Amino acid sequence: MTLSSNKSKCWILVVCSSLACIACGPKHVSLASTVAVPPADPSVHSNIPCQPARAAGTSVVIDDFESEPNRITRVEGRDGQWFSYDDGTGGKLVREEIGGNTRLLHVSASAFRKWGAGVGATLSAATSKTQACGYDASVYSGLRFRARGHGRMRVQLASVSTTPKVDGGRCTRNRDSCYDSPGVWVDLKEEWQTVTRPYCAFLPEGWGGVMTAIDPTQLVNVQFKIPPQEGFELWLDDLAFFKAESAAEATCGHLCPLEQVPANATLNPSASNARLSQELTLHTFPQTTKSCGELIRRYISYVPKGLAPSSSAPIVMVLHGSEGNAEGMLQYQTRSRFDELAKRDGFIVIYANAAPGSHTDPAPYSSNSGAWRQAYYDDGEVDDVAYLIATLDDLKARGVTNGNNAVYLTGISNGGGMVLKAGKEAPDRFRGIAPLMAFDGTMPTPVPDLRGKALNRVLFVYTLNDPGLPPGYHEILKTLPAEWARKMGLPNSVIDAPKRTDLPDRVREGAEYKGNSVAARSTRDSRAITYDMSDAALNAALRIVVMDHAGHFWPHPGGEWFDWAIDRWGFRNQDFDAADLVWGFFSSGDVK
Repeated sequence: MTLSSNKSKCWILVVCSSLACIACGPKHVSLASTVAVPPADPSVHSNIPCQPARAAGTSVVIDDFESEPNRITRVEGRDGQWFSYDDGTGGKLVREEIGGNTRLLHVSASAFRKWGAGVGATLSAATSKTQACGYDASVYSGLRFRARGHGRMRVQLASVSTTPKVDGGRCTRNRDSCYDSPGVWVDLKEEWQTVTRPYCAFLPEGWGGVMTAIDPTQLVNVQFKIPPQEGFELWLDDLAFFKAESAAEATCGHLCPLEQVPANATLNPSASNARLSQELTLHTFPQTTKSCGELIRRYISYVPKGLAPSSSAPIVMVLHGSEGNAEGMLQYQTRSRFDELAKRDGFIVIYANAAPGSHTDPAPYSSNSGAWRQAYYDDGEVDDVAYLIATLDDLKARGVTNGNNAVYLTGISNGGGMVLKAGKEAPDRFRGIAPLMAFDGTMPTPVPDLRGKALNRVLFVYTLNDPGLPPGYHEILKTLPAEWARKMGLPNSVIDAPKRTDLPDRVREGAEYKGNSVAARSTRDSRAITYDMSDAALNAALRIVVMDHAGHFWPHPGGEWFDWAIDRWGFRNQDFDAADLVWGFFSSGDVK
């Protein structure tokens, strides 16, 4: 149908009933918060037993908005309701059916500061707050709808297996982790477009700990999730399943990294918003992917003026997190502290940059952003360990280093996971590694034997109940240091009795906070403890820094700049500067 100019009839749909937030959940890129649900509408409480319903393949329509408001089209056993949900940060979400003779769904959203908001429709009338009733749509090949508008949204198909057990589903993981339902990203355009996606295209983002594809035999609802952005607007019509006319139409072809970049994202590898200078410079070089041709890779280097050409000075490579870039790590996370230390002590700093792809952030301040290809981020196309080594080779080719420099690697979150991957795959190229708040996958790959390798200094920094990692992920992080220590050759007597040092609690982070963000409230006044293990004969050392609770940020005394970031990821620990701690450990100096 086409958009009618006749809007004399307008139904404002009820907001988030008791069944509304079944498998809605937050986008946990970084959150451990809960969904704010408005009071339940008693009229939608359901005591209907869950009866198996299966599509016959005779009517694809889920909703063309021509039937009664707030309900999907009643065909093939489908009989669900529309709902809305949001992150509770006071943004505005409007959901309405508009039009006269022809109608459609209109959604607008703005000013949400955590994970955003969304609308969706259940597929079964029996789905309720305590019962996720599955619908078998396996006779169809996927989802199809017409849409236009402004912004980006994630279309998800929730199922019984991705609905928490407490909500009547079968997912036994942490409740928020269950909400990582299989989905696809859609960039809206001004003109109408028909979006067709086969079931195989629907995949979780991975923060929930699994990457299992959709099971179309047990669907619970379809959702249109809206991440925080200004000016989002959606016009939706003819929401339906589709039946493929050929095998090719139901299968998913391989997408190259650049094909997955959001249409409104900025990629300009040779441009930077950093204050470049004689010391701070931007460089690019081509890297060949496995089957998608070349990508232009980039990095920013800080080389103190006093260093001679072809220097033997140490190199510290710094890696940003998912959806970040080199500039963000330099300016926002570390606040240029590595540059200050490099000028003082005479070493080189490299701010590496992940390749673009599905985790490129379309926000204007995140140009050239991406994610490191490790754990579930790995697309099989980009070799980021090879990129790190190529960056070192580029430094030598430019006459900056002599190629025999001691190289140290540090990074945060997805960048911390990349640090661990590089340490495992190239232990002779890196003298030391320091992953902070790292994501190493739900089943980290084994650590190789490091005895006799160049890698002899390992520093782990993590926080309990990190709001930027999957819930409970610190339990995985707790197990990693001992494995690395054993593979370095440290004796059990050292591993079992590390030297403990309590770092001073210099700042009461968030003491004046009055807001309601779960992430912010749970990360106030964090503290840190270090545990040291070393063996002089092996010239090997491992240090662990554990924060009892802290926000998902690089620790720095300067605190946080943006309220929305505090709401999403909590309060940055301000008791120490992680750049000082990392460099002090790498250079065997004392932590200041």
